[in-house]
Amino acid sequence: MMVLRKLPLLCVALLLSGTALADGFRLLNRDGRQAEYEGTLSVSGRFERRQDAETLDWRGDRVCFYPDAAAAAKLPRDASSKSNNSFCFSNHRAATEKLQLAAAPAAGSCGVGGTATVAISHYVLESGGDVFDQAWLDRVEKQGPSTPLRCP
Repeated sequence: MMVLRKLPLLCVALLLSGTALADGFRLLNRDGRQAEYEGTLSVSGRFERRQDAETLDWRGDRVCFYPDAAAAAKLPRDASSKSNNSFCFSNHRAATEKLQLAAAPAAGSCGVGGTATVAISHYVLESGGDVFDQAWLDRVEKQGPSTPLRCP
């Protein structure tokens, strides 16, 4: 009986420590400012591949994803994370192919964006500095039309 009374306290402690399971993900490893999660999750939102000089200098040529509120609530978070619930795909080349993105932006634009529902795995949560979370793009489940992005 005493164990059952302590169970809710254990659940609260896990939630506060950031080791609680996110929907679809399980904490695999924590090393300093980085936490690795395994599992899969389907998320909806918008993607961007910005190819202007400033973004390429800061982040490199990456396809990044900005999940909608419902999907963002399912992503791993911890108290020290300053992330805005967005992430970039760690398998960039495969992401550009799966999302059918051109190698270069259309004339007069600085990238491409659109909406999609994607399945992701291998989530890496970064906490601190000018860093971004990463996830592996497994597959595109649904995709809207891509549109050119205006230059900053």
